[in-house]
Amino acid sequence: MRERSWLRFLLPAALFFGGAAFTVFLVDPFFHYHEPWFGLAVVEDEKEYQVPGILENFAYDNVLAGSSVVMSMNTETLDERFGGRTVKAVGGSASAPLLAAYLQMAFEEHELACVFYGVDVFSFYNDPDMSVISEDVAYLINKNPFDDVEYLWNMDILAEKIPRMIEMSRQEPCEGLLYQINRDRPLGPEEVLKMHCPGAGMLQEKKPVDYMGAQVQENINRLEALVAAHPQTQFLFFIPPYNIVWWDDAYEKGLLDTYLYTLDACMSRLLPYENVRFYATDFNEAGTITDMYQYMDYIHGGPALTDRMAEQIGAADQEITLANKDAELQKLSDTFYRFRERVEAEGYGFVFETVN
Repeated sequence: MRERSWLRFLLPAALFFGGAAFTVFLVDPFFHYHEPWFGLAVVEDEKEYQVPGILENFAYDNVLAGSSVVMSMNTETLDERFGGRTVKAVGGSASAPLLAAYLQMAFEEHELACVFYGVDVFSFYNDPDMSVISEDVAYLINKNPFDDVEYLWNMDILAEKIPRMIEMSRQEPCEGLLYQINRDRPLGPEEVLKMHCPGAGMLQEKKPVDYMGAQVQENINRLEALVAAHPQTQFLFFIPPYNIVWWDDAYEKGLLDTYLYTLDACMSRLLPYENVRFYATDFNEAGTITDMYQYMDYIHGGPALTDRMAEQIGAADQEITLANKDAELQKLSDTFYRFRERVEAEGYGFVFETVN
């Protein structure tokens, strides 16, 4: 009788826990085991949890790497222009060490045709050995199957993530716009000036051009090592067009020349490789970066700007070479100082649509 009592308890428990784990495995909203099955779509959830699974388990040819400045790009535009399937390896304010880790994950599983890499100058100013994967996410990528219990028997996954994935799949989402942040967001001067008001603060002492040089150089070293280790992959680097107000913030912090020096160092190190191309994507174009109506804040462009950036990668008139890199950087500097002169003469209460 006592054995039957235990069986009456154990059998339902086994069915419940086994069914829960099997359901998570089949639907797999974090793509920990596989791409979506049963006609479900690639549905956005927390990118920190999903990107490692995408890089490990999806079938793809290309990777778009970068911060939130590039994550709104539609990868279907890149697919149409370069062929294949592009997935996103992105993070908010993504550091160079995080992007390097993501690319290492991708190369472990794939021979990539193209890497589209958004060069955010601030990303190099991080400890190259920093912890880039949070403890909350580490169990998904540590290759320890016993840690999967945190995923397979997780009520948040069962009660929230899986129903949400099924519901969102019915809406036929666009995979290319995964993690986009700028659709339906207000644009314009009011939004841009929330984060920084040019001329309103005190000028800080100018930093040396090699400020935090050891970290910057090591991050570039590791990026260069990836390029050198994968000569069959075309690396298309591009510089996102931050609004001129972002550059003004850098100027007031004494970092403008430092950031220009770092961009120059990055180009100088990477451009000699045959599998590397650099593109301006309007990062220094006055008609773009001084037009506040194209931005949702002082760094993130709206949909039109983001779409144009995807179209400009690979465009001959946007290419930066060893021969013209100094002129391209000088163009940004000249644009900035014309803007700054007007700020100092008129204050920041104007809409600077063009400086030409």
